[in-house]
Amino acid sequence: MPLNLPASDRRLLLWAGAIILVLAVALAVQSSGREESVVPSSYSSGSYGAKAAYLLLKEQGYNVERWERSPDALPMDAANTTLVMAYPFTPPTKQEKASLQLYLSRGGRILATSATASLFLPQAETVPEPMAGPAWKTFQPQLLTQLTRGGAIKMIPGAYWKHSSTCCLVHYADAGRPVVVSYPVGKGEVIWWASATPLTNAGITAAGNLPLLLNSLGNSRDVRILWDEYFHGYRESLGAYMAQPPLTFGLLQCFLLLGALLLTFSRRSLPVHPAQDISRLSPLEFVHTLGGLYRRASATRAALEVPYLRFRTIVTRRLGLNPDIPADALARSLRNRFGYKDASLPELLRTIEGVLREDQPGEETVLHLTQELNQHMRNLKLLQENVTHGERVPGVEARAK
Repeated sequence: MPLNLPASDRRLLLWAGAIILVLAVALAVQSSGREESVVPSSYSSGSYGAKAAYLLLKEQGYNVERWERSPDALPMDAANTTLVMAYPFTPPTKQEKASLQLYLSRGGRILATSATASLFLPQAETVPEPMAGPAWKTFQPQLLTQLTRGGAIKMIPGAYWKHSSTCCLVHYADAGRPVVVSYPVGKGEVIWWASATPLTNAGITAAGNLPLLLNSLGNSRDVRILWDEYFHGYRESLGAYMAQPPLTFGLLQCFLLLGALLLTFSRRSLPVHPAQDISRLSPLEFVHTLGGLYRRASATRAALEVPYLRFRTIVTRRLGLNPDIPADALARSLRNRFGYKDASLPELLRTIEGVLREDQPGEETVLHLTQELNQHMRNLKLLQENVTHGERVPGVEARAK
C-alpha cells in the first residue's frame, strides 16, 4: 500500500537518499585507492600476504592449520609443534604472553618476525629500522646451521636484533646486525626473522627464502604447524571486535546519526501550534531600536540622561516640586512624602549627576546606574502606567514584569 507522505517528507527522503549515495560513492572510491595491507596474513593474496606459503605447505602435505584462538588454548603437549607469528601487531595481554612462554617451556617452537616480536617473546630484544627502504637485500649465512642450508636469503629488514650474545645463535646478519637468530627457552626454541618478507607472496619465490621457511618450521611433515591469525586482529568475542578503533568510531557515527534522526523526527512530530503574532507595539522593539541607535552613535551619556530626566519628571510632578530641585532635596521629599526609606537612592542620584558631567562615560557604568534607577522606579511604582498599557496590548508582555 503506497504511503501518502507530505511534500516536505518526500523532499527530506530525497535529500537523505542523495547524501547517502554521495557518501557511498566517496567511500567506494576511497576504498579502491587504499594502500595494500602489509599484514602477512594467510588469508591475504596481496604482495605482502602469506596465502601462497600457507597453501604451498598444505599441498606439500605439511600438517598446517590457521590458529585463530588465544595462546591460552595452545596444546599442552607442545613438543613437535611450531607456532608461526608473522608480524603480530595486536599487543598481547599479560596472560597471553605468559601462555606463550609456557608453550615454549613445554617444548614448543615459535617462528616470529619483525620488531613487534619483542612484545610477545621472552628475552626478545629488537630494534626497529627507522629508514627501512623498499629495496630487497641479500644476506649470506654467518654459520653452517640447519637454517642456513638453503644458502643466501632475500628480505627487507624492518628491525634488527639488539645485540648478539652467547644465548642467541646468529644465522644471518647485515654488517654485524643480526637479522635471523634463534635461542632456546625451556624445552622449546624461538626463531626470529627481521622481517616477514621471506614468507610473503612476493618473497617466497626468491632463492633461499622457501628453504629458510621450511627449515624454520622443522622441515618435517610430522610437525604440527599453527599459523597464527589471532594477533592479526582476529578476536573470538564481540566485545574484543568492538574494541577496535574503526568499529568504535563507526558505531559512534551511527549513534550520532540515529540521535540526529530521532531529534529531527521528534521535533517534526510534536503538536503544531500557530505562530505567535507579536505586536508591533511591543515595548521591546522600541528598546532594541533605541539601544542600537545609542550604540552606533556612541551616545552612552544620552542613554543615562534620558531615563534620569524621565525619573525626575515623574517624581517632581507627583510631588509638585520644581524640576530643577537638587538631588538630595528630591530624595528627602520622597522619604518624607512617600515614606521611601531606601538609603541608596540619594547616593545613586548624586552618582548619576556626576557621571552625566563626563563627556563619554563607560557602557558598563551607564548600564549599572540605569538598572539601579529602574529598580527604584519599580519600588516607587512609577512604572504602573506602562504596565497597564502593556497589559492592554494583545500578545505583548509588559517591560516591568
